[in-house]
Amino acid sequence: MLYAAMSVDTTNLPEAALRTVTRPFTSAATAISGWVEDSLDRLVNADRYKRENDELRRQISEYISEIMDKDALIQENERLKEILGIIEEHPDFSLSPPSSVIARDSMNVSGNFTISRGSNSAIKKDDPVISEVGLIGIITETAPTYSRVTTILSNEINVGVRTESGKAMGVIENDLVYSSKRLCLMRYIDKDSGIAVGDIIVTSGGSMFPAGLFVGTVSEVFPDENGLSLNAVIEPAEDVFRNSDVFVITSFEGQGVTP
Repeated sequence: MLYAAMSVDTTNLPEAALRTVTRPFTSAATAISGWVEDSLDRLVNADRYKRENDELRRQISEYISEIMDKDALIQENERLKEILGIIEEHPDFSLSPPSSVIARDSMNVSGNFTISRGSNSAIKKDDPVISEVGLIGIITETAPTYSRVTTILSNEINVGVRTESGKAMGVIENDLVYSSKRLCLMRYIDKDSGIAVGDIIVTSGGSMFPAGLFVGTVSEVFPDENGLSLNAVIEPAEDVFRNSDVFVITSFEGQGVTP
C-alpha cells in the first residue's frame, strides 16, 4: 500500500492512500452489486424471457418448415419435369405417379425392392418399371398400397433388346455370375451383327416391354460356347441398388398383345 501511495502525485498522497486501501472492497462491492442486479433481473423478467425464447423457437421452427416445404416443391417440380419428358418421348405411355423405394431385399444379388404404390394406383403384375434414365425392371407382385419389383439383373426375367442402330438383336438372360457383379448378359447375338464395346442397348419392344427404353451400354463382347453366336456384357443405365424413386408404365401400345 505504501508503494502504491508513493507512486502517485505526492500532493494527493492521503487521497491516493485511501483509494489504494479501499480498492479491493470497492471491487468486491461492485461485483456483488452486479450479481444481485442480474439475479433480480432474471427473477423479475423470467416470464418475459420465456415468452421471447418461445417466440424465437417458433420463428426458427417456421423457418425450417418453410425451407423443407421449398425443397419438397423443388423435388416435386423436378419429378413432374421427368414425367413430362418421358411422356413427350413416348406419348403412348401411361405412367403411375412417382413411387418411392420403401424396402430392399438385402439378401438378393439382383437388388429387388418394394415400392410405395400398388393396385390403388392402377399398377399391376408385369408392368415395366423405369426411371427418368431407363429400364429398372418389372412388377412381379402387387398389393393395394405397395408392389414388388424384380430388376433387370435378375435371372427370373428376360428382356428382348437391340443396339440403338438396330443392327444387333439379342435377349437379356442373366445368371448369378453377372448379377452378382451388377451387370447384364445379352445373349443370342448374330456373329455378323457388328456389335461393339460402347454400343447403346435399348429394348426391342414386345408385349412385356415397350420399344426404345434405355437398358445400358456394351462393356464386353465374346463368343458363346456354342460358337454360333456372340454374348455381350451390358452395364445397366441405372444402378438399381441406389434408386430412391421410380415410375411404373401402367399401359403402352402393344402391352399384353401376343404376336
